[in-house]
Amino acid sequence: MSPNSHTNRLLGYPADAHLLIINADDFGMCHAVNEAIIGTLEQGIVRSTTLMVPCPWALHAMRFLANHPHIPFGVHLTAISDWVDYRWGPVSPKEKVPTLINKAGYFYNFDQMPKFLAQVNLAKLELEFRAQIETALAAGLQPTHLDWHSLRLTGREIILALMLKLAKEYGLALRVIGQAWTKKYRAKVYSRTIMNFEIATYWT
Repeated sequence: MSPNSHTNRLLGYPADAHLLIINADDFGMCHAVNEAIIGTLEQGIVRSTTLMVPCPWALHAMRFLANHPHIPFGVHLTAISDWVDYRWGPVSPKEKVPTLINKAGYFYNFDQMPKFLAQVNLAKLELEFRAQIETALAAGLQPTHLDWHSLRLTGREIILALMLKLAKEYGLALRVIGQAWTKKYRAKVYSRTIMNFEIATYWT
């Protein structure tokens, strides 16, 4: 990350420092992922992680984070279930978020993403994303940022705007993809004098 006095100040580093922050996504997805992330966090290779609240091993991940409050983590906002044979669904009651789930009651898988994006109700998506954030907070955890799992948002920037709204409301950073999006959304943030969170770059 290039020097940025505001970001560096929030993270406790000198204004002219060049920062490389290695983040491990998908904490809570499964036991193997959790063990790998915990190992790299304990070894100091990875410096932060992002929690997938709806996944089967999220409780294990949250217990680790509760016992290690010095580890920064974000909420990996989740509305896609990657595989056909290993699935997860919403934190919200399913009857309240019908456009987020398939006929079996799970999130759409990765290959079904175009179908999901074509029919998803933004209000229901906000309800689920908010439930995921609130679940982490209710567990006594304090995330540092938000990002998202697997969603391909080209042409669907209304969903990114939703996440920006949630980041502002909860006082969190929002990771975005690439320098173009960073510049665009940082300009929006500063034009509204929102200074309680910072947009950082998420390299894919």
